[in-house]
Amino acid sequence: MTDSARAKSIAHYTEKRPDLAQQLAFFERLWSVQDEFADKAAAYTPAPLEDLERALRNHQTMFSLVEPTIPLDDYRGAVRAVAAVMTEAGLSEEQTAALGEVDLADAITAEALSGVLDGLDVFIQSIADAVDDDRFTTPLISFVLTEAMTPFLREPAKAAAAAAGKFDWLQWDSGLCPACGTPASSAIIRDEGELQGGRRWLSCPTCRTQWEYARIRCARCGTRTHTDLEYLYDEEDSAHRIHTCTACHGYTPVVFEREQLVVTVPEVEEVVMVPLEAVAAERGFTPLGDDRDEIPN
Repeated sequence: MTDSARAKSIAHYTEKRPDLAQQLAFFERLWSVQDEFADKAAAYTPAPLEDLERALRNHQTMFSLVEPTIPLDDYRGAVRAVAAVMTEAGLSEEQTAALGEVDLADAITAEALSGVLDGLDVFIQSIADAVDDDRFTTPLISFVLTEAMTPFLREPAKAAAAAAGKFDWLQWDSGLCPACGTPASSAIIRDEGELQGGRRWLSCPTCRTQWEYARIRCARCGTRTHTDLEYLYDEEDSAHRIHTCTACHGYTPVVFEREQLVVTVPEVEEVVMVPLEAVAAERGFTPLGDDRDEIPN
C-alpha cells in the first residue's frame, strides 16, 4: 500500500471520525518512523519457488527457509525511534518516564536478534529480563520491539510472496502469516473472482503480508461451524465488523471493501475498529481466542 493511499485514508477518517483523530495522528507518526527505517532493510533473496511451495503446503513459513537479516545497529535505532513516539502515546506517567529514561536498545544483542523469528516471544522476554524495570509491562516492550521490526520485514515479505508466484494461499490454510508466522491482525472481504464479496484476505501486523483465507472459518481456531461464527457491527457502519467465534472466544476485525468510501489500508482500518474490539471484549471475546493449538507453523 502506498504512502499516498495511507495518507488519504488517515485524512478521510480524521474528518469522518474526529473521536479517533488523536489515535490516528499517533499511528501516523509511528508509521512515518517505520517508513524512514524501511530503506535500511537488508537485501533479501527468497527461496526458490519449488521450495516455497513445498514449505507452504507443509505449513512452514517462507521465512523459515530464508530468514531476513535484521541489521543490529539499524534495528536499535528503530527501537529508540519507536520508543520516542510512544512517549507521546498517552501512557501512564510511570511508563512514559521509563521510556524516556531507559534505553531498550541497549539490551538488544546480536545473539538475541539472531533467529528472532523462530522465537519472537523468547526474544521479547529476554529484553524484558535484561531491562528488569517494573515500570515496563511485557505488552509495552513487545509493542516497541515488534513495531521497530516491521520496517526490516516488509520488503523481504513482499519479495517472498512475489517469489511464491501464483501459489494458492488457501492451501496454506492458517490464520498465521505465511511469511513470518504472526497471527493475523485483521481481514478484508474483497469482491474478486467468481465469488463476489466471497474472498477474505488476512493481514499480518508484523510484516504486513496479506494472504487469502476461507471466509466462513475462524482465523483463530479454524472452526467452520456456522453456528459458532457471527459478525458484530454497528448498523450505521456495516463496512467495519468483528468476526467472532464462540468455539474459541476469539475474534478478527474485518473490513468489507465494497462498502468503503476510501481505499482500504489494513493498518488504518485496524485503528478505526478499536472501538468495536472493545465491544467484543466486553462480550468475552479476545483477539487470539482461547489457548489452543493452531495449524503448526
